[in-house]
Amino acid sequence: MGIGDSVDEGKAFNLKGALIWGSVSLLISGLCIYLVLRFTRNEDIWGDIIQVGLKTLALASGLVIASWLADGLRMSVLARAMGGEVGALEAIRISMMGSFMAGVTPFDTGGEPVKIYFLHKKGMSIGQSTAAVALAALFHATTRFFLWALFPIMGFILGFAWQVGPAVKAMLGLGVFLYVAFMVLLVMATIWPNLVSSAAKWICNWQTLQKVLSPERIERLVKRVSSIADEFRAAMVAFKSKKAPAALAFFLSLLYWGFIIWVPVLLLRSMGSGLSTMQIVSLSMTVYLVTAYVPTPGASGGAEVGSAVFFSPFLPARILGTFVVVWRLVTYYFTLLIGGGLIAAQTISWSLRKTDLQSP
Repeated sequence: MGIGDSVDEGKAFNLKGALIWGSVSLLISGLCIYLVLRFTRNEDIWGDIIQVGLKTLALASGLVIASWLADGLRMSVLARAMGGEVGALEAIRISMMGSFMAGVTPFDTGGEPVKIYFLHKKGMSIGQSTAAVALAALFHATTRFFLWALFPIMGFILGFAWQVGPAVKAMLGLGVFLYVAFMVLLVMATIWPNLVSSAAKWICNWQTLQKVLSPERIERLVKRVSSIADEFRAAMVAFKSKKAPAALAFFLSLLYWGFIIWVPVLLLRSMGSGLSTMQIVSLSMTVYLVTAYVPTPGASGGAEVGSAVFFSPFLPARILGTFVVVWRLVTYYFTLLIGGGLIAAQTISWSLRKTDLQSP
């Protein structure tokens, strides 16, 4: 039995739960899009989308695909730096399945476990897989914050500034607070991996947990978490001496956000918004920062309403409504479609494999 066979393939992710949460996500997203369209009085949204142009939609979709490639290549770089042998195509596939699960679970919590599982199936230890995924999340979060902070400074130098109301300031403040808190925790876990095992032991000492689990199961759980933490620590120590993979992962993270952030620029230019590239990029990075930890699956609702709120002072109502719809179709629904297809293919493969094993 290989290292990847120690986990039941059918339990790599909860497919039923993903379908339920996915339905909730689509419902929330659809409702908020409807409200945005009602607010902006878009009466012929399909006609407005057609006016955007197939060429623009194809280019925007191409940018999203390029972002998938950058994300997958980053995963491959980090996995190899941890001692794994994960090719670029396989890493891209794993990244896409993780993106789908992140898009249909609250706080994007389903993405990382799926990535860890499939890296583990490729021969990496749980600790190595966790370290690779944690570093990917760290690079992803830090580059997003870096770009968000950079563009307003550049805008100030170039003479561009935008004013926001009290409600938007409150949303921005809460988003920045949650974002910084998450990054601090992630950095602490990366620099001091032993905190993971200490936290696990502390949690296992909770009286509520002790009432649910037997002492034997708690002891096995603590040992398992400590073992993974040791593997995580060893992987992180090995990675600290490898500057080239870290630099490449950081570059790929910037490249990812470069592709993603050019999507709204392309769309709004094609709609004749009149906004400068600097304005669009600065506003878009703010939306991505504020909605990073919206508790709904895939930030549904928060992304639609957030983009409408931040862009509303600068766009005519009709352009605003069309932009919100097309932006979510290209960046979110398109990802769910392709990632969901890969998940479905993986599930069918598992089912066929089980049928062959059970056949006489």
